[in-house]
Amino acid sequence: MIPTHVGFLGAASYEAVSCVTANVQAFVTDLSHEDLDVEENLQEMVELIVKRAVKKPDSAAVFAELCQHLSEVEFQSLSDWSASVSFRSLLVKHCQAEFMKSLDKEGIVQKSGSCLNPVQDVRVIDRLREEQQNTKPSGRFLNMLRFIGELFLSKVLAEKSMHCCIRRLLQKGDGPSLEGLCQLLQMIQQDLEVVTEKEVMDTYYNQLNYIAEKEKRA
Repeated sequence: MIPTHVGFLGAASYEAVSCVTANVQAFVTDLSHEDLDVEENLQEMVELIVKRAVKKPDSAAVFAELCQHLSEVEFQSLSDWSASVSFRSLLVKHCQAEFMKSLDKEGIVQKSGSCLNPVQDVRVIDRLREEQQNTKPSGRFLNMLRFIGELFLSKVLAEKSMHCCIRRLLQKGDGPSLEGLCQLLQMIQQDLEVVTEKEVMDTYYNQLNYIAEKEKRA
């Protein structure tokens, strides 16, 4: 069902994004007739593409290809004449926000207004952490990581963005984050190793091995 509000895209373009897997080049050609020279419109396009890519993970590579075609769209900001607005910059910001939001949702949710005393609170948190280590990451979280990986493989996202994601996942270090990290590395490992110093990649692998060995001994 098409949402009641689809902004400047309209129903036809919304359906086109939904069915973009059929022919990316044809869709990009059609977009030349759309009004993409306004920041709000471009932001809406970014949000729609990311939403559809996460909802349809099997088509993530195709949506990444679409983003690659649109990454050259750039124009002068109407609100700040010294700045420019680009599809790529808006996409990077939106993906970063969605990644952090998805990562936060995978964490421990503490109930507000707890009447438990401090000792009991510690035990509850420890139990939640243990349960969290054994939980599986949500489908949306993995789908977002998959799309981010495809954007890197399509040269839309830079190496720096991948390192930020990897370090965030390692820093969190819970079960869902580490499983997501392993899937992301498996996907982008070959391309990332080409542009990354061996010492940096070895650090990631050593950290994962250390965590795995620590879990075995626990």
